[in-house]
Amino acid sequence: MNASSKKSTPGWGRLRLALGWLGLGIASATVPVVASAQAQAQQPVPQHWISYANLAGNQLQSSLSDPANETVVRLHAWMQERMLKEGQPVLPAPVVVRVWVAANGKIERVAFDSLGNAQADADLRALLTAQPLAEAPPRDMRQPMVLQLTLSIIAST
Repeated sequence: MNASSKKSTPGWGRLRLALGWLGLGIASATVPVVASAQAQAQQPVPQHWISYANLAGNQLQSSLSDPANETVVRLHAWMQERMLKEGQPVLPAPVVVRVWVAANGKIERVAFDSLGNAQADADLRALLTAQPLAEAPPRDMRQPMVLQLTLSIIAST
């Protein structure tokens, strides 16, 4: 990620704080990008957008944390192997994912910086687009919705 994509604008920074970490697997960071910084400063983030981001975040968290899903297991095994090779004592940095949701709740497209492995990228994309969200997005919600995902290691049983 380049330095400019890591910067937060004031309005969306407050949203990140308001949403906070949602637990294992994912954290909702922001909803859509507004064209100008001035527009962001003048327009508060609507509560129904925040509620929808929470809903999406919780559902995607569940998808990314399902130990019964072979794709989840493969993705997390690759992450664990990568962490061991790199000698990382902490979890990897969150992945920022831009999500476009159709009027029927189906996730049409996702975009994120590569994880550094084609199979891991394909697995993450497949997991994020496999199931429609439980609800359609608000009609006035700008897209893409931006989520910050933390891929945790699943404990084997």
